[in-house]
Amino acid sequence: MSVHNRQDLQRLSKLTRERFGHSFMSDAKWVKLFAAVNASDWHPSLVLVKFVDSGDAGPKYVRWPGPNNFWGPRQWVDTAEFGPIELRSIEWLMVPAAVVTSGQAGLAQPGTPQNLAAIKVALERVGQFSLEDTPNGLKIIGYR
Repeated sequence: MSVHNRQDLQRLSKLTRERFGHSFMSDAKWVKLFAAVNASDWHPSLVLVKFVDSGDAGPKYVRWPGPNNFWGPRQWVDTAEFGPIELRSIEWLMVPAAVVTSGQAGLAQPGTPQNLAAIKVALERVGQFSLEDTPNGLKIIGYR
């Protein structure tokens, strides 16, 4: 079991200040975003996530975190794929235009269209987020 501590958060904060010109998200804003989307009417799916410290490894698929994934300190979210991750480590996150699965029980059928407009409306109700509509889905920008 890995231990996550304040030094991890400080290391990531330093890395993002050095690498990016703008930060659009904070830990609290990510929590607010996940809560708003979880409260909206959409199909849970795997989402594509690019981490700030992933280098050339590229984005990874992660199951969308539900309310029970936020049981620990507010700076982290628990994921099935990677264990706890720091919210500030998310460079961007892509909600796909259609449900993506990888043999994950409990997810909607693969290819089911996502209601990205409903997700955007849910987000607009709780705050301002840096969003991009792409051919592949809705991209939520953490850093640029």
